[in-house]
Amino acid sequence: MNRKNSSCLILALVCALGFTACQPKSAAPVPDSAAEVSALATAAQGWEKAYNDKNADALAALYAEDAQILPPGATEVSGRDAIRAYFVNDIEKHWAMIHIKSDSSGVGGDWGWRSGTWSAETMPMATGKYIEVWHHTADGWRLQKDIWNMDAELPEGGVPEITVN
Repeated sequence: MNRKNSSCLILALVCALGFTACQPKSAAPVPDSAAEVSALATAAQGWEKAYNDKNADALAALYAEDAQILPPGATEVSGRDAIRAYFVNDIEKHWAMIHIKSDSSGVGGDWGWRSGTWSAETMPMATGKYIEVWHHTADGWRLQKDIWNMDAELPEGGVPEITVN
């Protein structure tokens, strides 16, 4: 083989290797979004159960370490420990059986969201809406931001006492 042919062969091999190296690598498998939405819904169901069981520790465990809650008529509460303290106080002073209905949700990558309505078994019945932002972590789905509101203001002092004659 002469020098010119050797050079052409080497150039062809270098180009072939270069083209092979430049091919896009296969993308990481995309998680099944239906499965992720279902996993998020399962994690979210834990919130209603924990609150109705008056379990502030289980509630706090659903939140990321740096999560924030934005409750109606109150300042922002940041961090899992502060969120736990908020729910300890809330359960002690204002607890009522709560029912949550999600009317929409979605997942995109490691982030998910849910929104819907809630109602509390109070007299008069308290109702409202919520939006949650969830983050999929190594520990599973965790609430990152949680905001809710009330459809109507409760009377001064919270839920009125009911007197049965």
